[in-house]
Amino acid sequence: MIRPDVTPLFGIPLYKSSIVPLDPITFNKLLNLEYEVPAYENENFTHQESAERHLLDRPSLVGLKKQIQSKINEYVHDILGIDKTLTWEITTSWVNKAKTDDSHASHWHSNSLISGVLYLKLDDKSGNICFHKAQTWYNIFGNTFKFDTDKITDYNAETLLFSPKAYDVLLFPSTLAHSVLPNESTEDRFSLAFNVFPKGVIGNGGNSELTL
Repeated sequence: MIRPDVTPLFGIPLYKSSIVPLDPITFNKLLNLEYEVPAYENENFTHQESAERHLLDRPSLVGLKKQIQSKINEYVHDILGIDKTLTWEITTSWVNKAKTDDSHASHWHSNSLISGVLYLKLDDKSGNICFHKAQTWYNIFGNTFKFDTDKITDYNAETLLFSPKAYDVLLFPSTLAHSVLPNESTEDRFSLAFNVFPKGVIGNGGNSELTL
């Protein structure tokens, strides 16, 4: 039997790695922050977020920031193949806290090119993160037809669920819609989210040169 070759053209790069666990003092400080309910119009957001939105700028978290930055650099340079003339800087960073039954509605991150999340505390019932394919992402037939399927594959899936573990790091394009399922655990779920934007010159010397 001749097996066909299938090339997954133009995929969306979801990156997963992990970092070295934090020391107990740093870990506890990140969990015991001042939290507030985010002021979003969508009432389906039931989680809380840290009032501080630039946590990784704290001098006490320089080691953690370096670990995350190394993952960003790997994603940008090794996975996406972008040259090293630009620096990719973490612009905002905050901790999400989800109590039992809390969830995050589908959303994306504005004013950012890459977004990420570091999982701090969770268990198997804390709620998976779900990534959603945009309606305009025509990886097969777009919305022209809605075929019945015998199985879910990488080519027909509308969503992708990911079950994170503590100290997992996920990186993805900020335009990629994502949500978090309800926390079915009796323990609070904590994750550190962040946004990334490049700094430097794009298209140096050309008609489309842009300084960021």
